[in-house]
Amino acid sequence: MNIPFRREDALVPGEVETIAPGVRRIICDNPSAFTFRGTNTYLIGTGSSVAVLDPGPVDEAHLAAILAATSGETITQIVVSHTHRDHSPGVQPLKKITGATTYGHGPHVTPGEGGDHSFIPEIRLADGETADIGGRPLTALFTPGHCGNHLCFALDGTGILFSADHVMAWSTSVVSPPDGNMRTYMRSIAKLRAREGIDTLYLPGHGPRLPDPMPFLDGLAAHRQKREARIVAALREHGPSTVEALVGPVYGPLDPKLIAAAGRSMLAQLIMLEEEGAASRDGDIWKLD
Repeated sequence: MNIPFRREDALVPGEVETIAPGVRRIICDNPSAFTFRGTNTYLIGTGSSVAVLDPGPVDEAHLAAILAATSGETITQIVVSHTHRDHSPGVQPLKKITGATTYGHGPHVTPGEGGDHSFIPEIRLADGETADIGGRPLTALFTPGHCGNHLCFALDGTGILFSADHVMAWSTSVVSPPDGNMRTYMRSIAKLRAREGIDTLYLPGHGPRLPDPMPFLDGLAAHRQKREARIVAALREHGPSTVEALVGPVYGPLDPKLIAAAGRSMLAQLIMLEEEGAASRDGDIWKLD
């Protein structure tokens, strides 16, 4: 849908990439249809004050890579963008070794698969709050949609935004209810779009960096709007339908591994239509109003 995806990423899991002064990246070796080549962990700062952003899942090799990359330095802070199991469970073993203070928006807010319900930040970051992270001013931006407690982080004065799973260069984000919410996702996209001229490089939770992000944000918004139009058209053509019955007409041929996720994202858009009074449901059956 005319989104300029970027999927080239030469970084080998466990190796360290310097992105900018005081900003490094390590990839966890947990590839999948949803994590691409693996979870990106970022090191912010150097020397006596290093912060680890998203230590990933519990993975001994990845933990060893983080510790090796910071050998001779001191990890003082662990920051979490959101509490999905590929981002935050690695906090506990890293904290056990380093004693670092943990930061995030808050605990996981809904039940369901994929959530890490064990993480509770010691310091909660509110929307727009700036904290000294790795010796740098880092501003938290509350961007729910993919996850109910999702934060992006702006490294003030650098043009760098850690966009986590809200905006990724390699793919669109899964928005799966009840943890995911399409209405808040779209509002969060608009929130970042309003920062044009401030953020010029996105560093996502999976995949390569995203330069010139504003046209990409426009593509993401248009993608969801076109998907909504397809859902409406499918309901008009086929009449009241289940989510499962709508996946084929709306998405077309799909990798079988992605069908369930597609259904979840479509459910999120149907719920948004319901909230707007354009659709309603009777049990599992959806119809236009």
